[in-house]
Formats: sequence, C-alpha cells, structure tokens
Amino acid sequence: MAKIMFIHHSGLIGGAGVSFINVLETLVSLHDVYVFVPSDPMDILDRVKKLSEKNRNLKVFSYGRRIGALTYYSGGDALFSPRFIYRFLLILCQYNYWNKRIKEINPDVVITNSKILSWMSMLSEWKTRQSICFVRETMKGNKSSFPNRVITYLLNTHCKVVFLSDYDKKKEGLTKARSYVIHDFISDNQFSLSLSRKQALKSLGLSSDYFYALYVGGVSEMKGFDLIIQSIVKSSSDIHLIVAGNDFDYALSSRNNHDVKYAKKWERFLNENDKNNQIHFVGRLQDMSMCYAACDVMTFPMRDPHQARPVFEAGLYRKPIIITDFENINEFVQNGYNGFTVPKNDYSAIIDKLEILKSDINLRERMGRNNYTNTLRNHMMNDNCKLVQKLIEE
Repeated sequence: MAKIMFIHHSGLIGGAGVSFINVLETLVSLHDVYVFVPSDPMDILDRVKKLSEKNRNLKVFSYGRRIGALTYYSGGDALFSPRFIYRFLLILCQYNYWNKRIKEINPDVVITNSKILSWMSMLSEWKTRQSICFVRETMKGNKSSFPNRVITYLLNTHCKVVFLSDYDKKKEGLTKARSYVIHDFISDNQFSLSLSRKQALKSLGLSSDYFYALYVGGVSEMKGFDLIIQSIVKSSSDIHLIVAGNDFDYALSSRNNHDVKYAKKWERFLNENDKNNQIHFVGRLQDMSMCYAACDVMTFPMRDPHQARPVFEAGLYRKPIIITDFENINEFVQNGYNGFTVPKNDYSAIIDKLEILKSDINLRERMGRNNYTNTLRNHMMNDNCKLVQKLIEE
C-alpha cells in the first residue's frame, strides 16, 4: 500500500474533474491517498468529501480558490494574457506552500491531474518522490513554440506521464519521462442506464414529439455554443437542442469582458430569431444520465482540439456523435461509423449532418450501436483501473 498525494487543479465538475474522481476511486481501493482540491467552487470538494466518508484511507484538504498553473494548452489562455500571467504569478507565491505540504505528508507518490501543474516537478520536495502527471489537455499550436518547449521539459522531469490518447502522447514526444496512454473511463456507478428516452424527456420537462440534439459545454465560445445554436435556428427541420452547462445568466456574471460580450451577442441572436422554444437549458448537472438518454444525437462543435469525454459517455447510451474534425479526435470518432466529423466553424455542415440523422433512423441507430461498441472497447472501468493500479506498482 503506497502513500499517495494527489493534487487537482479545478473545483468544477468538468471533463478533467470527472476523470480525477474516477482515478481517485481506483486509487483509494488499495492505497492511502491525500487529496488536495480547490475550495471554490465546491463541486469537486463536495464529491471528494462524500467519497472520503466511505473510505477511511482518503484524507481531503483544500487549498483555496486557485492554484499556480501554466494555463497554456489547446483551448486555454493565450501567452501573456492577464489570466495566464495571474496563474503564473501564483506559482511564485505558492512555491514554498507546496514544498511544505509535500514534506509534511511525506508521500511515496505525488500525482497531478493536469499538465498545467507540470511546474510542480521543480519543487525540491517533489524531486525525491515518484511523480506522475495525468495530462488532460491537448498541446496548443506548434510543438517547437517556447511555452510548449518549457512544458515538455517540465513533463520530462516527471517519472511517469499519462496521456488520454496516442495522438497526445506522440505530439508531446517525451524522451525522458516514461509515457503511457490510459483512456478516460466510466465508473460503474456514474450513470443510470435504465432510463428510456421517454422517461428522460419527461424528467427534463420536454415533449417526446421532437428530435433532440444534445450539446454539452454551456455558453462557451471554445466549445462552439454559437455554432450549434446557429445550426438549430437556421435548419429547415424542426430540431430541438438540449444545452447542458452554464446558461446565459451564469455567463453574463463572468468577470471576463470577452465572455460577457459573447453571451450577450448570442442571447440577442436567439431572441431576434424567436427560436427560444427550441433551445432547452438544463444547467450544470452532476448526473448526465437524463440528457444522454433523452437525446437523439450528441454534438460537440469545439473550436480547438479538446478532450471530448461526452463522445464515449453518449456511446454508453448508443447515441451517435457530430464533432469537429481535429486529428486528436480520429481515435475516438470515425466519420460515418460512430458519428460524423465536420469542418471547424462550419455550422452549415452541422445542419446537414443533423438533418441526415433526423431523417434516417436506421443510420442513427447503426452509428449509435457502433459508438456503444467503441465505449465498451476503450472506456470501461475494469481494464483502465488495472492500468492505473499498474502505474503505481511499477
């Protein structure tokens, strides 16, 4: 049994947060785990505390709202942007804090759940432990750019680095750290598979008379919120959209002026086109079972290469995918097999694929079955848990 210190970077229940919880559940079954998570927002902290109530060998600590980070990745901050600089300065402020915490706990293994925490390998106390970084992001831009070279150098100072895809592993091209691929996976208790489409729609307060596309990501420019609502508004078919994630009110409360302007623009667009009755916001949900069961197709029109966890979660419910055609996605979505890939920023292509799937139930069901097969083959708990355990034991 190893003593493990596990550091997570965000308090939100996003893709990386769910991945963190799943890996944590695997580790606490066999090891003593000391977890550090943000205290604001409390979504992750609450989940981890509940898990600790069932596992005496899990100890939970919170470190405040933000952790120092190198937030340079696909979909992340621009170099020298105010947010990047702020998180970088936090590294300098928190350096001694993290050295002290590692020394106090004296773990055998230190794990970070994001490449944005790769800087921690420079901590003096870190260097005497086995260190593992779970990379949850795709590299931004050119591999030879200065920030990418710095991050690659830092990752190479870890003992082991784990990627979500072969694409990410190859693009990073580590030469010193031992590199692994462990796919994101679904825990056994994460979803309710007994819900029928009709039951799920009723629970969401929606009619079962329509064709529903599901979009996960809320009012987010990077995840392509404007592309999917334009697809719904400009389609000649009567297609409805379920939006999971932050709604307009949440987006408008942001401290970031760009995000606020974006939310205002597309809220105005919906109001001007009088299609609000076809857009259904369900908010930030910890349990996405109803959304996946209710929809006919899952959409993810992201603008930057991004880890698309909803692809295989929707596969569990036998739903096809419409997703932006990026190289890192090709391992998980094959165009015409378990979904459709579409060009970046092309809402007309999304309309075309939505209308094809709406009109062809046989195609929709065949793609859904293929996506289910893909999920069972690559993203279920047992096989991936064994890989996580092996990672610690080697």
